[in-house]
Amino acid sequence: MKTKVFLAVWAALTILLGSILMSYHQPFRLPGQSILSFANRLDSPEHPVGERWTMIHFLSGGCGCSQRVMRHLLLRRMFSGIDEQIILIDEPEADLPESPALVGALKQQGFRIHRVAGRDIPPSIGLRGVPLLVIASPDSDIAYIGGYGVSGDQDGTLLEQARSKHRPDPLPLLGCAVGARLGRRADPFHLKF
Repeated sequence: MKTKVFLAVWAALTILLGSILMSYHQPFRLPGQSILSFANRLDSPEHPVGERWTMIHFLSGGCGCSQRVMRHLLLRRMFSGIDEQIILIDEPEADLPESPALVGALKQQGFRIHRVAGRDIPPSIGLRGVPLLVIASPDSDIAYIGGYGVSGDQDGTLLEQARSKHRPDPLPLLGCAVGARLGRRADPFHLKF
C-alpha cells in the first residue's frame, strides 16, 4: 500500500514538474505561406510586401520571449533598406509591465506596429506561437520562417543568409502560445498561460 501511494505521489509530481518546464518554452509548429498575405492585409498600401526585402516580427506584449526580441530590436535598430514591421498579438491577459515602454520605444525608432487580437487571427494561418520571424524576398516568397534563436537575436544572420540565396534552416519557434484555446492545450494547469 505504501508503495502505491508513493508511486502515485511521484507520478503526480513528475507530471506537474514536466508541465511547468514545458510551459515556459513551448515548441510550436511553423505556420504556412498564408501568414505573409495575412501580414500584407494588415499593413498600409504604401508598404506592400514584395517591393523589397521584408522582415515581419510576430510578437506579444504578454510573452517574456517576445520582450527579449523587442529589446534586441531596440539595440540593433531598423536595418537600412529593409521593410520591417511588428505584428503585436494582443491576448485577453494583460501585457507584461515592461511591454508598453518597449513598444513605445520601437515606434519612436520607426518600426511600424500593428496590434491584432489573438482571436482575430484565422486558424487557417497556423500561427500558434510567438516570437516568430518571417523574412520575405522582393518577389513575395518566404525566404525564412521560424524562431530567432535561443537568445532572440539571430535575425540579422538569418537575413544575410536569405539575401545571399542560401535558405536558412528554421530555428525552433520557442515561446508563448497564441490564443486562449492553444494556451489551454499547451498549459492545462495554467502555470504560464
